Amino acid sequence: MPASISQLRGWNPTVLAGVAEDIARVNSMFDVRVHHSQRAIDDALVHWEGDAAAAAQARALADHLSGSELATAVDAYSDAFGIAARELDAVRTSALTVVDSAVARGFEVLDDGSVVAPTSATGDGVVDLLLQSDFEQKAREIEDQLTPLLVAAADTDESCAARLRKAVETVLGLQRDPGAAPQPDSPQVRAIVDGHSALPDDPAALADFWGELTQADKDGLAAWDPTIGNRDGLPAVDKSRYNALLLATLTSDARDLLGAVEARHPDWMEDRNLPLESRSYSGEDADQLREYSRWLDDRDAAEEMVVGYQTVQTQLAREGAPTFLLNIDDKGRGALALNNPDVAANVATYVPGTSTVLASIGRDMTRAENLLDTANMVSRGPNSVITWLGYTAPPDLHDATSERFADAGAVRLDRFQDGLRAAHEGMPAHNTVIGHSYGNTVIGHAMRDGAALDVDDVVFVGSHGAGVQRVDELTFYGLDPSQNAPHVYATAGPGDWTADIAPDVHGSNPAAPYFGATTFSTGDTGPSSHDNYFDRGNQALDAMGAIIVGRGTAGMGSGGSDGRDIVDWGGSE
Repeated sequence: MPASISQLRGWNPTVLAGVAEDIARVNSMFDVRVHHSQRAIDDALVHWEGDAAAAAQARALADHLSGSELATAVDAYSDAFGIAARELDAVRTSALTVVDSAVARGFEVLDDGSVVAPTSATGDGVVDLLLQSDFEQKAREIEDQLTPLLVAAADTDESCAARLRKAVETVLGLQRDPGAAPQPDSPQVRAIVDGHSALPDDPAALADFWGELTQADKDGLAAWDPTIGNRDGLPAVDKSRYNALLLATLTSDARDLLGAVEARHPDWMEDRNLPLESRSYSGEDADQLREYSRWLDDRDAAEEMVVGYQTVQTQLAREGAPTFLLNIDDKGRGALALNNPDVAANVATYVPGTSTVLASIGRDMTRAENLLDTANMVSRGPNSVITWLGYTAPPDLHDATSERFADAGAVRLDRFQDGLRAAHEGMPAHNTVIGHSYGNTVIGHAMRDGAALDVDDVVFVGSHGAGVQRVDELTFYGLDPSQNAPHVYATAGPGDWTADIAPDVHGSNPAAPYFGATTFSTGDTGPSSHDNYFDRGNQALDAMGAIIVGRGTAGMGSGGSDGRDIVDWGGSE
């Protein structure tokens, strides 16, 4: 049923916006206190060891996760009010503009949207007949313009109400008994848990299915599959909630594995009886040396996993924009978002390159923060930037010449982007993917040979190559390849050493003129320019901020689209 004119005039979206701001402000204070409490507990436990210490750490982590879970749920509640304010204001303004314009021209607009034409009374029968016919025609035209707006207003009102109900249900769902096992409500979920059915695999289908579930259903599925937060198509709030619990399990398992590796050779842990100390080289010594090498590799790998998960936990507790854990697994892959991408107008996914691991993701989160701050200076959005380490990056430059890492990562990046689209609320966001170093190769492989990414713009930064020779070999959803150039951006500093590392092994460099992308300047000519694109003050960062919010090269200054400060890559068409 369409909304009425009186309903629209009675709406006050400004009040909703104020509620959203008030909730966000109070929730931010709560979140800060949760993080401060966790840091204080960590400091208190740093010199405490033993079983009691482990139990205290486990309890502290559980309390921290519960606090973070509540803060995340309330943040979604605030977002629901903010979205309602923006969407209701937009549709209300559009409809009332038509109404007020019609009234100003002498037409009467009834409460149901019907339009009554004014009466022509010039005294000339023929003139009045002609004018009245024209008035009636204009009244029908106004009514035809207004009716779909009133229908859209009613639909928007209902969708906003549903979103608010879900947000309230999520918060109330946290009042459950922490020790009680979640019991699914719906027969469909019970069938999945019992093994008689399966969750939808397609991200869009999963998003639709998930949106109909109660909190008990969701928790029941999470108990059945603790990795459920990694499924593409789930809302960021739920992904982060369940992945935070998974992170605690993965951290504990990694510590257990490290302990088991160290227990294999406690003497080697104390630098005693090391095989390298032996001066003889019998067959037994050679076996010991091989075992020692394997043990060192196993210990290094286990330590890296522990440090990686601890680093992710640290990033979740960082101050500033709310951080959402969109992916985390036992293969060392993960994805963290600054701000909720589901309610953002502009969403950027940053894909790092060679040698990136969870233990080093703090550097990449700093880059994401710089991207977010720069985008916010161009447009308040709201904006979200994701650090996506959802693939296994090449460990070194030698491996970076291989396509296998890009091929595996491309499939995962494609599904991740589909999941972002499926989970997004309200109007579609402007989505951008930004690659650095080998991350560009992953993006390119996700857009070639018939594959396509559901994004609006792509940015190649300090690239090894995107796996193609020209920009029109990439594929966007719904875009003719001949129109790719305005949506593909690239930059490379003159001092970027990647120009000398296996040139063209992954196709033409996107910053080369003959590739056909829209290029922009870095303003950095030094030998360290490969690592400086995302630094504050770099022209490239300013350009990427504009691209993220859909401004393209606007306001980028010199260097945009003209090839200046771009490496002379040679080659020809």
